Amino acid sequence: MIYHEDMPESLIRFAVLGMLKLRPMTGYEIKQTYQKGPANFMLVGFGQIYPVLAKLRREKLARPDRQRGARESVRHFITHKGEEALREWLFSPADPSNHRELLLRLFFAAPPELAGLRRHVEAFRREEQARLGHYDETRKWLGEARAQDPRLPIWKLVLEYGVSQSESRVRWAEQALAFMTNRKKGQKS
Repeated sequence: MIYHEDMPESLIRFAVLGMLKLRPMTGYEIKQTYQKGPANFMLVGFGQIYPVLAKLRREKLARPDRQRGARESVRHFITHKGEEALREWLFSPADPSNHRELLLRLFFAAPPELAGLRRHVEAFRREEQARLGHYDETRKWLGEARAQDPRLPIWKLVLEYGVSQSESRVRWAEQALAFMTNRKKGQKS
C-alpha cells in the first residue's frame, strides 16, 4: 500500500542518499528503484528527486558522473561526506511514533548496522504498547460513560481499527527485535 502524505524534505534527502548508497543512479533510476521498495511505505514524488539531487551536489554529498549516459542522463554517486551524513541520520534520535521513518532507516541500514537501530525499534514497540494501554482506557470509558449512546457500537468499531493497527505494529517490532538478536548470535559463532 502506498501512503500519499507528503514526505518532509529532510527525509527525501536521506531517501535519495540511501538510494545512491545502494549504487550510482540517475534521477530516473532512483525513482524507479525507490518505487519497488521504500515507496511501499513512504512515497517520494518524481518532481522531488531532482531538486534534492541538485542540493546534495551543492552540499558535496553527491557528485555527478563526468560522462553522460543515454539521453544526456547523469548518474550520481554518493560522496564520502554523503555517506557520513546518511550514517549520522540512521543513528540519530527519532520520533518513535513515526513508523515510516523507522522503516526507511531500516531499509537503508547495512546488515552490520542493524544493531545500532535496535533502540529505535524498542522505542517504537514501547510507543505502540502505550497506545494499546490508551485504547484499553478509552474502551472502559466508553462502556461506562457512553453505555446508552446508540453510536457506541460504531465508536467501538473505530477504536478496534486502532487496536488492530497497534497490535500488528507490536508484533512486527517483536519480529524485528528477534531478527536482530538472532542475527547478532549468528555473527558471534
